[in-house]
Amino acid sequence: MAVQELIQEYRQSIEHQNRLLPITVKHTVVKNGIPDILFHWHPEMEIILVREGTANIHIDYDRFESEKDDIILIRPNGLHSIHPIDTQTHVTDSLMVHLDFLGASQMDQASIHLLQPLQNATSKFVLRIQPTDPGYDDLRSTLESILKVEHEKSDFYELELKSLLGHFIYTTYKHNYVRQKMTDDFYRKNEKIRAIIEYIHRNYYRTLTIAELAEEANYSETHFMTFFKSQTGTSAMDFIIQHRLHLATQELKHSVKPVLRIAEEVGFNNLSNFNRQFRKYYHQTPSQYRKSKQVKKT
Repeated sequence: MAVQELIQEYRQSIEHQNRLLPITVKHTVVKNGIPDILFHWHPEMEIILVREGTANIHIDYDRFESEKDDIILIRPNGLHSIHPIDTQTHVTDSLMVHLDFLGASQMDQASIHLLQPLQNATSKFVLRIQPTDPGYDDLRSTLESILKVEHEKSDFYELELKSLLGHFIYTTYKHNYVRQKMTDDFYRKNEKIRAIIEYIHRNYYRTLTIAELAEEANYSETHFMTFFKSQTGTSAMDFIIQHRLHLATQELKHSVKPVLRIAEEVGFNNLSNFNRQFRKYYHQTPSQYRKSKQVKKT
């Protein structure tokens, strides 16, 4: 897998198993700080059910620590990241679905007034729904049914999925979990941070400085550092390092390239620094990481 292809994971174009059924379900288990999911976005809305543990969730401007049984809602194209807390476990089931599956692009009353505002970011979800919140039981039951139907894929399951997803969206509206239009200031800041992240993704392999990134954002260096940290929850330099390391883990898993070559390709100018940073984030050497992933495949 080429490094350039891996950049898509951050401005994700979700490759659904069936392009005519734009739904993807993932079961994720975070252990010992892995995986650390950096800021990214995709045109699908995402529904996350926390089965166990906690993690730092960052969606657009908001941050919180997830709790068991949380239902987390992420709007289409919402910037979001999920960072482990120390070595705590975090187990989730997530559902990504493009609202076109429910007819968002159609010109009917439900689509124009309810689905298109979500898809076009003129409305947004309440981010977290917990067991004591109104409508939680209905939403949880519906979500569990969606996951079950998608897993079993029995005859005519596509129609049942569409019905259940429609009911889920209806329930979010019914209990006021879809809120008002975002402010112009939100749009400006959102577009600015996307542009900076895109710039990093295009240039991660070479030396990047705060001065260069600040100039790209048309900010002073001090303002840029404050802005980036407030938007992403991490410093720009840490974000770059984590992005490079993430690309390196994919190469370690999917290629037989020497570690030195991988380090150079993802932007580290010396092997010792690469090894040090890798151990800091993944608690093992690159070679140990590669070996552990190869063992799991056999």
